[in-house]
Amino acid sequence: MSDSPSQVQQSRPAGIHGRRRYKRPAAARPKNASLASIKEWLRGPAHAVGSPIKLVDGLCWRMAAAGLPVDRAGITVALLHPQFSGYGIRWWRDIGESEEALVEHEVTRSDVYRASPFPSVVERGETVRVRIEPRANAYPFPVIADLAAQGYTDYIVLPVRLQGFTPSDDSRHFQACNWATKREGGFTDADIAALATIAHEFAGPLALVTERRISRDLLSLYLGRSTGPRVLSGEIRRGSGEAIRAAILTTDMRGFTALNDRLPAARVIELLNDWFGRQVAAVHAHGGEVLKFVGDGMLAIFPIADVEFARMSARNALAAARDALAAARAMEADPAFADARPLAAVAALHAGEVFHGNIGAPDRLDFTAIGTSVNVVSRLESLAKSLGKELIVSAAFAEICPEPLVSLGRHALRGVAEPVEAFTCPVVK
Repeated sequence: MSDSPSQVQQSRPAGIHGRRRYKRPAAARPKNASLASIKEWLRGPAHAVGSPIKLVDGLCWRMAAAGLPVDRAGITVALLHPQFSGYGIRWWRDIGESEEALVEHEVTRSDVYRASPFPSVVERGETVRVRIEPRANAYPFPVIADLAAQGYTDYIVLPVRLQGFTPSDDSRHFQACNWATKREGGFTDADIAALATIAHEFAGPLALVTERRISRDLLSLYLGRSTGPRVLSGEIRRGSGEAIRAAILTTDMRGFTALNDRLPAARVIELLNDWFGRQVAAVHAHGGEVLKFVGDGMLAIFPIADVEFARMSARNALAAARDALAAARAMEADPAFADARPLAAVAALHAGEVFHGNIGAPDRLDFTAIGTSVNVVSRLESLAKSLGKELIVSAAFAEICPEPLVSLGRHALRGVAEPVEAFTCPVVK
């Protein structure tokens, strides 16, 4: 019996999110290794492995090739992330598969976590080892009972200090490596010594791959899912960027100023977080990129890579706008937001060219979009409010929109030289 990824998924407690799995082809697994060669790999080539799950998987197969009786392995590492306190990776020899999971902050404050071996390891740097007796009356940790039922005979968790690495929680001074074996008699003293050596050498590449991950995650969170990787890849010079054609969406909460005056600041922040969570989910669900939040407003783009795909981008942008408006109506109906009523949203859509790149001062840059098209969609949003419409679109967007639209006539927009024709369509489809 093995705690395979499918079984783990079924038993995983709340706050643990499966993210990805990896199975190295049998032909690509190391066949011969030694403790010396593992140390050499960890000090050199392992630093070039860009993926945490591939790094752990590569190490475990080298340990297996070196004859170490490791049948199950895992790491837990802290992250700097607003939602997740860290991530964990587990490897199983029998199924040849690794799985990565993300851990929410609340998990490390739960009774389940406090009843595990990890607080002793990550907070105090202690080593935890349990020789597993299959018919014992009691086990020191719930995980040991699970391992006993699966035929494991020994379990050890070792602390790993990552030099220069700052975790998300100051109480977590160490990361943790854990190993379990099914070999009769468990680990020998020589095995334990080898595992300790490997844990020490593993700190270098583990710190590097985790820091890369933190950088990628934070840039994506603060700059956007496509913009963050662009900055990380080196697109950082002031003024650098590109002119792109895109469908542009902006949404805004009506009456936010009055709401801000009426509710306590903490409640406003809570409300905005829920509001933006729903708005961003609508954009991401349809392949858009959120560029920025301004007050209670959101600006997003749906790039048009080729003129032949313009209708597709428009379809996605319109679907996102509808979903964003539906999300606002759902908040209005939710009793949890009774103190924030009336809640209403407006959305505007335009299509045109924007400059997407680095703009700002030498010591303070913003990777954003500017241009006449951004100004037009902002003015259209104001027009929607004055006309009492939930959704309004420009003539440029109407040209590529795959749905019939209703003209609202021509209107003068502040800062735009000529009056523009505006359109609307049903927001519920």
